Amino acid sequence: MATLNLNVERCKSCSYCIISCPKKALQLSGSLNKEGYDYVIVEDDKCIRCGICYTVCPDNVFEIAE
Repeated sequence: MATLNLNVERCKSCSYCIISCPKKALQLSGSLNKEGYDYVIVEDDKCIRCGICYTVCPDNVFEIAE
């Protein structure tokens, strides 16, 4: 199964991924990254690795690896 990796230091809290996720597996963490943005986290048990987050993210936060 593919894994979803996040680089939270790139996240700028735009929420495009959260809005686009069909399984509502993404949410803001409530913590800040080094740039001062509330970064996104994933609930692995809900995520189906569809790649929509990867597609809509303007900051290359997501990586889907085999």
